[in-house]
Amino acid sequence: MTKIQSVLKRKPIIIGMGNELRGDDAAGILLVRKLQQSGYPSTLIVFDTPENYLQKIASMEGEARLWIDIINWDSTPGDYKIFLPDEIQHFAVSTHNYSPTVLIKYLTPQRAIPDYFLGIQPLNLSLGSKLSEPVQKTIEKLALKIIQYSDIL
Repeated sequence: MTKIQSVLKRKPIIIGMGNELRGDDAAGILLVRKLQQSGYPSTLIVFDTPENYLQKIASMEGEARLWIDIINWDSTPGDYKIFLPDEIQHFAVSTHNYSPTVLIKYLTPQRAIPDYFLGIQPLNLSLGSKLSEPVQKTIEKLALKIIQYSDIL
């Protein structure tokens, strides 16, 4: 079983983050929109202000939280990886001003479930740029993988 499958087995709340005006930073939003269109339950788009959605996140059904965003870990654009909260402190997480640690510290006392971050390696984060081809392909691949795996659970 892959790492993403083990996270999906927990039927997580899937949270898409990003900024649609900054190229690849829209990846989390676009992936969650695809999941929502397929009828995947327990999804939420928080754009680049996840702190504004903490009460909503705390009240959602799921056995884990899967945050989807771009994370720069100096890999090939379009690569994706599941990170644990303590792992992402070493990488640039998106272009937002929040700290994932602060979000988790707030949510855990309200609902103590595991948090995971699905990071997608960006190519371009310039203001006004379009989604890059490698990241677009990854979004398509991940949407299919998540939908197909959730159908067999």
